[in-house]
Amino acid sequence: MEEQKSVFRIFKDEINDYFTKVVQVGENPSYSEAKLKRRISLFANKIYPNGKFDSQGSYKFWFDIVQPRIDADVKNIDFDTKNIEVYTDRKQDVLPNIIVNLKNREYLRDTGQDEEINSAIEEGEGWGNVVWKKIKGGYERVDLRNFYVINQTAFNLDESPVIERHEMSQSDLRKKSGIWKNIDDTIKGCKQNTYKATPEVQGNEMTMPHYPVYERNGEVSYFDLKQAKGESPIEIDRDKFTLAKIITSGIETQGEHSFSPKYVLYAEEIKKMPYKEYHRGIYKGKWWREGIYELLFDCQVRANQIGNQIAQALEYASKLILASEDKLIVQNILSDMKNGDIIVTKGLKQVELRSQAIDQLIADWNKNIQIANDLANTREIVQGEAQPGQPFRLGALLNINANKLFTFLRQKLAIPFREMFEEWIIPDLINELKVKEIIRLTGDADVLERIYKIVVDDWYISNLLAFGPHDEVMRELLKAQKLEELKNQEQLLMKALKEYWKEYKPNVNVIITGENINLDSDLQTLSSFAQLEADPVRRSAILELMARKKGLDFASLPKTPPIMPTVAPPQATQKPLALAGEQGT
Repeated sequence: MEEQKSVFRIFKDEINDYFTKVVQVGENPSYSEAKLKRRISLFANKIYPNGKFDSQGSYKFWFDIVQPRIDADVKNIDFDTKNIEVYTDRKQDVLPNIIVNLKNREYLRDTGQDEEINSAIEEGEGWGNVVWKKIKGGYERVDLRNFYVINQTAFNLDESPVIERHEMSQSDLRKKSGIWKNIDDTIKGCKQNTYKATPEVQGNEMTMPHYPVYERNGEVSYFDLKQAKGESPIEIDRDKFTLAKIITSGIETQGEHSFSPKYVLYAEEIKKMPYKEYHRGIYKGKWWREGIYELLFDCQVRANQIGNQIAQALEYASKLILASEDKLIVQNILSDMKNGDIIVTKGLKQVELRSQAIDQLIADWNKNIQIANDLANTREIVQGEAQPGQPFRLGALLNINANKLFTFLRQKLAIPFREMFEEWIIPDLINELKVKEIIRLTGDADVLERIYKIVVDDWYISNLLAFGPHDEVMRELLKAQKLEELKNQEQLLMKALKEYWKEYKPNVNVIITGENINLDSDLQTLSSFAQLEADPVRRSAILELMARKKGLDFASLPKTPPIMPTVAPPQATQKPLALAGEQGT
């Protein structure tokens, strides 16, 4: 443990500084990301820091004006799995593109990506930030409450070390056997019988033990990295730094946010940070961008104040109080009088208890709501409401203008998703594809028939020079013979399919909103050319190109069959059949 002392000190110091120290951001000398996240968590859970009752014992209502605006953002962004598809402009990649899209749709369906995308958007709009992490077999969204950006003024995660906190069970640790070391020592020496969602909350007693594990990704000196790996560093290594992933286990001090590492579980050099990030707001000198909760802090506080003041005023105003000049009248008409009793008194009347400030409070409430709508871009038209007497055309224009922000947010969200699928998901899906898997994915008879046709067409073009001069009848006969050969010999189809994947991988793009390809503009341009094109064959090709750009498969639709030969050509004119890439003789 002594030889690993320096890397342990890094963990202890960075975690302690994150929770206890403040940094200067612009003119604010006391910014703390940890304190900001605690406050956001209180607002997200509708919790008053000092409890639900005021000093006079009155209940404090929470008038939530944030969640409806988050819901409006999610509704208007309208981003889901149908927006994620694999796309390529290369004509020779049509077949692999079809197959990978089928595999991608299966992945999206089987891994529950619909729910994950919706949850990510809700978190991104409310908290203002989302971070995804590369894991084996895909990705996961990190828990921002247990995610510590050490350089709080960094522009992105490439500029700062990052520490993640995990609460792991014993079975979770044992699954890492063979990858992590010191697992048995951790199980024996780092057990805690409480589970804490964050290091600052009171832990819940559990019958099963849990183990705090901290993971750090970021730059570290070669000296510290070699120590963590159990190697013998030299003095010159202190001045050389590299990106590394280091995972430690240890003990968390009860009631505090300090961590005492005891064992190194994993330490290896990495090529790049394993994160993708989304930020709703702009950079204002700190990595943590503003979300709707932070934008509406003051509006939410004022809404609670006004709402509770109105509630108290209405509680007093709702009481029935009677006044009379007669001192002999009963003191409490509700408890002292019976139904049917006759009162003999002078000037019995009800006391008016209307609050004189109720109109000002209502006006202040409306003004506060208007400010909240302006800050969150959730005016009535965005929430599906229209002003009385508003012309339809004006409402449509206002809606278009208000939704420009949501288009921008959709594009910002598309960037990390496109990068995740291009770098993390699609390459793995391609590596998993086998010929039998391809046949299973293309189980539809029409799709399988089209695959045969594409393979045959490619074979014909590749061997065109070897065939010598021939007419259309000969061409169709050659293709028909090759098609029959592929259907009868599955190994030939398998060999042919492998040829399509050799150059496909570097050309994969995941198009979500047209951020790097202006899809709408392309479709409008192609539509204009289709209207001007007189040749029906070329017009049909343009329509198929437009369909491919939208992820539709028009090529599988019925077509006019080609003219088949009625008389077989002489055998001397036929050339031997060969697979794609082979040369005939």
